[in-house]
Amino acid sequence: MHQLDSRLGITAARWRVVAAAAAVALLVSACGLLSDDETDATTTTAAADGAMTETEADSPTVVTAAPTTTEAGDAMAEDEPDGPDVTVESKLSTAGLGPVQIGHSLDDARTAAGALLIAVPGGSDACRYYTVQNGPEGVRFLAVNAEIVRVDIEAGPITTISGYGIGSTRSEIIEAFGDRIEDGPGLSAIQYVPVDAPDIDKRVVWEVDEAGAVISLRAGRLPHIEPRVACTG
Repeated sequence: MHQLDSRLGITAARWRVVAAAAAVALLVSACGLLSDDETDATTTTAAADGAMTETEADSPTVVTAAPTTTEAGDAMAEDEPDGPDVTVESKLSTAGLGPVQIGHSLDDARTAAGALLIAVPGGSDACRYYTVQNGPEGVRFLAVNAEIVRVDIEAGPITTISGYGIGSTRSEIIEAFGDRIEDGPGLSAIQYVPVDAPDIDKRVVWEVDEAGAVISLRAGRLPHIEPRVACTG
């Protein structure tokens, strides 16, 4: 009887050891599963982040930039006019001065000049001088009833097509044009008289000083070309 009790005690102790070992094994297994889940979760997040990064990299990037200073300056330069088309290089003739012709309306003259025409004080709407905004010094256009009828050169280097302007001499002009040059109008001027039908009513006039040097010149249509200064009546 005593031996039986002893064996039963040993057997019970062994079962307790086995049960404890089984519990430890289950606990270790559970910890491993938890660790695997956490690892998988971390891996999944990293994969998702990687996928997002790849998607963002594949998507085109649109950048709207303001124009640089150079681009803005170029645009402004394109918009701004280069300056008037009447310059010191323009030539005077019975037709007019450069692109501005005798017979142009004021609007056509503004367009041809490439600039505003500025009214000179004095005169009236029926007879008034105009200058070209930012144009060459000493140039005035005479408009009668809003039509250009005359161009005056009072200063500066502008000459006729043949090259005669302020500083030229009476004798040089007569020598160049011969019998096309006549005295007048007035006592201190000589004038070129055309023979071609379209210009028969036009003149180029040089005012000269006592030494015979040109001090001003003008071109235009009769009778507006005759007085040295117009719009005074």
